[in-house]
Amino acid sequence: MSAAFDLTQDGAEAAEADAPKVFSRVFAVPPGAPWEQSKAAQLEARHGSPLPISDLTWRLRRLGGWGPGAVGRFVVFYVRSRELVGAFETTVEVEGRPLHVAFGSTGAQLRQAQRLGVLGLLTALLFAAVIGSLVIGLGTRTRAEEQLTELERTAEVKYRQAMKLQQRLAQERELRSAVVHSGRLEDVIADLAWASAAKAPEARIAAFHWDHGFMAVEARGESPPLIAADRQIERAARPLRPGVWLWGVKPAAGATGDRQVGP
Repeated sequence: MSAAFDLTQDGAEAAEADAPKVFSRVFAVPPGAPWEQSKAAQLEARHGSPLPISDLTWRLRRLGGWGPGAVGRFVVFYVRSRELVGAFETTVEVEGRPLHVAFGSTGAQLRQAQRLGVLGLLTALLFAAVIGSLVIGLGTRTRAEEQLTELERTAEVKYRQAMKLQQRLAQERELRSAVVHSGRLEDVIADLAWASAAKAPEARIAAFHWDHGFMAVEARGESPPLIAADRQIERAARPLRPGVWLWGVKPAAGATGDRQVGP
């Protein structure tokens, strides 16, 4: 808490006969960087002085250490400038503990100011280094995450491309295996294209078969799976299995002679 200020005329006359009277005041400033708190403390010490600051000599000290996100606690000591003749040092009790304070250009004060200046500079440099490291670390982490995301996206695209290629190769192998004894590959592809265009809307085709230029279709139900006027479709006398019939498809008129028989 702040010490009581005795600013009466009688007190001033008594102070002139004895040593300068020191007044102390403890206050806090908001969280911030060390130099920002020191600047705020200096402003508070000036504006909160008991007399016009031009009539006083004052010293400012931090109570406790600095911490991120913590308020800064300071104590300011005042003496009347007219009472100060030469260097003056004393001990003042603040919050139950004695603190040494010096006014004037004493060697101890100069050494203390030098130590405080060096300490403040080191603290500022350390704080700047920590902040810089955090900024660099966050930037590096962000770039690494972006690169990882891009690599994952590229890998996924290549995986899908590889799966499509593998599927096409597998389909090509199955198609070639299916037509080994069925004629030319281009004839089989032409039949498939024709069947795709001629498929009945309700047809449920299970499989296609080729045998030396002739095509057969497995389909469920007794209705023709293919509807076309250019090719004749005939159903087998008996179902292959319950509900599944085999339908023979003759080549288009004039196309039989053009097809190769055998592989």
